Amino acid sequence: MTFKKSLKTIASARAVKLTSAIGAALLAASCATGPIGNNAEFTDQHWQSVAESELQVAAGSQPMIAPSGTLASHQQRKIALRQLAESSIRSDAPGAYTVVKGDTLWDISGRFLSRPWLWPEIWHVNPQIQNPHLIYPGDQIALAYVNGSPRLQLIRANSKPSRQSAPIGTIDADVIEQFLVKPLVVSKADINSSAYVAAADHGRLISSASDHVYVRGELNGARYSIYRPGKALADPDTNELLGYEAIHVSNAALVKSGDPSKVVITRADRETLVGDRLMATDAPSPAYYQPRAATTNKPGKVISLVDAVARAGRNQVVVLNLGDNDGVQAGDTFSVNGNDRLVRDSVDQSRSEYFTIEGDQSAVVMVFRTFDRVSYALIMSSKRAVKLYDSVSSTADQL
Repeated sequence: MTFKKSLKTIASARAVKLTSAIGAALLAASCATGPIGNNAEFTDQHWQSVAESELQVAAGSQPMIAPSGTLASHQQRKIALRQLAESSIRSDAPGAYTVVKGDTLWDISGRFLSRPWLWPEIWHVNPQIQNPHLIYPGDQIALAYVNGSPRLQLIRANSKPSRQSAPIGTIDADVIEQFLVKPLVVSKADINSSAYVAAADHGRLISSASDHVYVRGELNGARYSIYRPGKALADPDTNELLGYEAIHVSNAALVKSGDPSKVVITRADRETLVGDRLMATDAPSPAYYQPRAATTNKPGKVISLVDAVARAGRNQVVVLNLGDNDGVQAGDTFSVNGNDRLVRDSVDQSRSEYFTIEGDQSAVVMVFRTFDRVSYALIMSSKRAVKLYDSVSSTADQL
């Protein structure tokens, strides 16, 4: 069997497996008679987008057909997705968990669900609680069963949380803070047109926090990110250039405009050098993310490990070769899989000479910032280290 045929066989097997799993869920959904819980926070658009990703076949984009032979209705999709979430309840899930400072919604969901990104599908909103989707330290998350179906619900510690108490986030915001307000991917034109550090105070070669540097080029704004053009980001399959990494060096504030302009370094992550570039600081992205299975069917790859050489693990950042143009959004979750390996059989010559060992899932990542052709994702959980060029696919594909 050739390498190409081996991969084709694997792809077909994966498609059959996924089709069977979704078909079973739809069959159960078509027989369900109980009411569907309406959740005002998660709109029909949310249900539709997530359900579509859960119910599409990994090998193509054809719509899923219900067992009756008709196109699965929107209602059936909602029920099927809910049941898939219900099947993810962990056998060791606690009856209740008290939230403490430092918790994240993802980690709490992981105590109850083997697929934490599905928590919105079984979240029960208590209309008597103000802002039930904001969870504070001291609150309890309880696992209850309504008509035999699992639901997660909030038990508020205080009727009115203290103004000094901040709600927990989906993920640890400190881990990705630097990536939310600074440029990450730039084009060659961006590099050539941006202002640059031309000199430092007293002829210094390097500058750090509180030092002044002199900048040439147009500056529009008061606060800037100083970055250093990094390596080129290329698609590993087509070798097409997707952009250049912008390595954050420091933060700076304008002191005096002119030619050159004078700026002061307010925070330094690295030493600032002559030739480093400046860009106005972007507006912060939302701190709260709605995790969901990515709706794109396009497979992708890890094309860069941020601040890592060969391997990355939990709470580290990776770059994917999928972006806005592929329909990727902040909050999308992807499975990271090791690449398939073609192995030569050196024992039994009567069998096919080569066989394929399928790459297994190594991690789950969540996208938190997107660009036209790439996106940045945080490793939420990992069974083994994530490596450069590992393949990625929507978490819907593993159901």
